[in-house]
Amino acid sequence: MVVETFLVVLNEDSSSGDIDRVVSAMENLNENVSIVARRGNVLLATFTPSLIREIRRLQSVKVVGGVTDKQQQHHGTGYSRDKQRR
Repeated sequence: MVVETFLVVLNEDSSSGDIDRVVSAMENLNENVSIVARRGNVLLATFTPSLIREIRRLQSVKVVGGVTDKQQQHHGTGYSRDKQRR
């Protein structure tokens, strides 16, 4: 299962209580959701891409991008970091 890193942006007028509720709702969706960092109304979170639709349904939320950790993606395939760079 591939986990990607996303920016989750809440409306600028979101209160800290609103943000806490969104964080709680995201974490309750699935055990694979992890909040990596929180700064103002922006969260850096990791979760499986299959959860994007559910997270976008949360009020005042916009999901931006998705970055896959290359090392995790090739884990167990026999690729070393040097081979990936070539």
